[in-house]
Amino acid sequence: MAEPFYRGWMDMTQFDFYPDASRALSLDRGMHRELGLSLRHVFEASKAAIQFDQIGMNRLIDQLSGPTVVSPAVFARYYELVEAITDDQLNEARRLFDELANAKPVPKTLRVVTLGEPELGEESERYGRLMNADASIDLGFLPPVPEVAAAFRERLAHGIRLLDTVLPELAGEIRAIVHQVVIVGSNPTAKFQFDGGSHYQLWGALFLNGNFHPDEIAVAEVLAHESAHSLLFGFCTHEPLVYNDDEELFSSPLRVDKRPMDGIYHATFVSARMHWTMSQLAQSDALDSAQRERAQAAAETDAVNFNNGYAVVAEHANLSNLGRSLMASAKAYMDSIR
Repeated sequence: MAEPFYRGWMDMTQFDFYPDASRALSLDRGMHRELGLSLRHVFEASKAAIQFDQIGMNRLIDQLSGPTVVSPAVFARYYELVEAITDDQLNEARRLFDELANAKPVPKTLRVVTLGEPELGEESERYGRLMNADASIDLGFLPPVPEVAAAFRERLAHGIRLLDTVLPELAGEIRAIVHQVVIVGSNPTAKFQFDGGSHYQLWGALFLNGNFHPDEIAVAEVLAHESAHSLLFGFCTHEPLVYNDDEELFSSPLRVDKRPMDGIYHATFVSARMHWTMSQLAQSDALDSAQRERAQAAAETDAVNFNNGYAVVAEHANLSNLGRSLMASAKAYMDSIR
């Protein structure tokens, strides 16, 4: 397992439940700065033993201390680099150092790409490998059919515009921490159907299955869902949310399979975020009556999921101070709507 980023920069962040675009921007900048600090440490520890492009690495590290945004794959390569060094795979480490040295900044705008398209190149393989890493679950994580991807791009644009109009603070938060939405497909015969996800080693990436999320309300909900996972990834770089052993499995409000407590915690917090989003949309005059009804129905489901998840967390979770603070904020919101 790769070493985590350096820690200590989160002291200024308020661990509050509600969307905050400014906080999210600080979070994203902090993640990039910490990547630079971690790469500097690996650089200094390795330069005597491994030949690599030190000028290029210095350039990348300097860029990460400023306003530069890098691809999610740059974060993934950091973890792969540390693992290669730990396993004494020096040729692989040299290759990864040189790939990092050649990394280029990416636009700060939210980009939508399709798994398997030429623009992603070899990153499609990296994304698929990381998102399919759990050998016990076949997610069928595949490139989408072109027609499915094209139709979903349009629905995604409608969903983002809806959030821009009704919930601009949430939209701003999403744009601050999500730099790349990757449209994927899935194997319809797989036991588990992947509808969306993110990965802590792919900061800035959000994966959505184009076969799901049939309208702008569903798209808004999944954006709130998956970006909340990313938010938690960013929050917990300095300490975990829970101290439970990953071997302990519990019933999840959002999955049919049992999950470690960290997964239960995520699902519970995310359910509250989804409820907030859907309930806000259900009250908006910007939506027609049918849209408001769909949002209200989704909010009711989210409330049930939160309550189910919170019961498991309250009974079994060994919470960190961070985990306790964040969950208390989510619970206070859910209690306020009763």
